Amino acid sequence: MKKAFLVWVVLLLTFSACSKFNKIRKSKDPLEKYQAAINYYEKKEYNNTLILLEEIEPLLRGKKEGEKAQFVVANCYYKLKQYEMASYNFKRFYETYPRSEWAEESLYLHAYSLYNQSPESELDQTPTLSAIQSIQSYLNSYPQSKRIEEANGIIKELRSKLELKAYQNALLFYNTQNYKAAIQSLANFEKDYSDSDFIEEVSYKKFETSYNLARQSIISKKTARFNEAIAFYEEYKYKYPNSKYLKDAQNLYESCLKQIEEIKKLENPNKSNPENQSRTPNSQGNEK
Repeated sequence: MKKAFLVWVVLLLTFSACSKFNKIRKSKDPLEKYQAAINYYEKKEYNNTLILLEEIEPLLRGKKEGEKAQFVVANCYYKLKQYEMASYNFKRFYETYPRSEWAEESLYLHAYSLYNQSPESELDQTPTLSAIQSIQSYLNSYPQSKRIEEANGIIKELRSKLELKAYQNALLFYNTQNYKAAIQSLANFEKDYSDSDFIEEVSYKKFETSYNLARQSIISKKTARFNEAIAFYEEYKYKYPNSKYLKDAQNLYESCLKQIEEIKKLENPNKSNPENQSRTPNSQGNEK
């Protein structure tokens, strides 16, 4: 009986609230709707706030209420975790009211909303790049901000995600034996993330992949590609003299040298055969 009464009370209150909200929506007075929207906002009823403000926002432009209304709209989307709409509206607010008391917060929350859209490392990282650029823009605009440490931490986190994505891409080419693409991706990784924890492994894999590319090349390209692999080996050995991959690398290096010598023999059979070299033109001419 008590439970049924409580349900009845909840339904009655809900119906009453809906009736009140619908009555406000039908009002022809934008300022009345605005004040009701702010009341809903303060009660954290963000959906109701958005409905009312988006109906009257165009009517408030040029008025003092218009500035707050636009910021509140952006913040409602943010509170509702609709980050794509939040980032768009915060940026729009900042561009419209660059001197507002909420300008700095809007620029930061625009960037932070982009940060919240950054996907897992396996996916396309365009949103991550946009977030990094936006956070850096915020830091450039507000170099004395109290959020500097937090913003730099976010940039570091996002760059780590880009680093992992680049590493995963390089490994994908490496594992599928797409040698040319793998070499390029591994070289780009070395250039872009020289202080990465993966850098020693990447350097070795670049040499290994270059060796494999040379080995499966046509004969006319083998020597040049083995020499390129040797150059990668020498660079790798110089940078990482105590590497755990060094023994394997040494074996591949020796194989490079051996195969270059074999190619020379194939290309110059007379020079490689002492018996042929000792024969004179006359003696060869007398052979049957």
